[in-house]
Amino acid sequence: MDTNTIVRCAWCEEDSLLISYHDKEWGKSVSDDDQLFEALTLEIFQAGLSWKTILHKRENFRKAFDHFSIGKVKAYEEEKIKRLLEDKGIVRHRRKIEATIHNANVAEDLVERYGSLKKYFDSLPADKYEKQKAIQATFKHVGLTTAESFLMAAGFIEPDHSEECFLTQG
Repeated sequence: MDTNTIVRCAWCEEDSLLISYHDKEWGKSVSDDDQLFEALTLEIFQAGLSWKTILHKRENFRKAFDHFSIGKVKAYEEEKIKRLLEDKGIVRHRRKIEATIHNANVAEDLVERYGSLKKYFDSLPADKYEKQKAIQATFKHVGLTTAESFLMAAGFIEPDHSEECFLTQG
């Protein structure tokens, strides 16, 4: 695919990592529990920052958060929080780190109740706004915009591609 002649959403045009994410990941269905937990967590960390910043730190986040293994993250204690707060490779925000640990516990409970996180997210109301409100009520440090971004990123709702974007045209 020639990245120079294809029209994409403007937000990804200036960065090869953003282009790859836009073309290969954004809006594609995710079903793995840890990958869904990662997607939600990265959206939480993105709040107030650019997606480019988070995407360029994603590998550091994966290492720091044990590849977003729900079982491992839920067990984090203060010592691990302190190490994360010292990790210059990630966004060091105590409340977001603590929310991630809390959300890992919530995610584990949802997996036990529904069989998987995908099944939980699929069980949410069909209306987009109602989905957003349910996610906001379920997870910590998630606003309506973060919930919507997550739903788009993980393929639960259609992503907002520009009209000119080749993915809208196809």
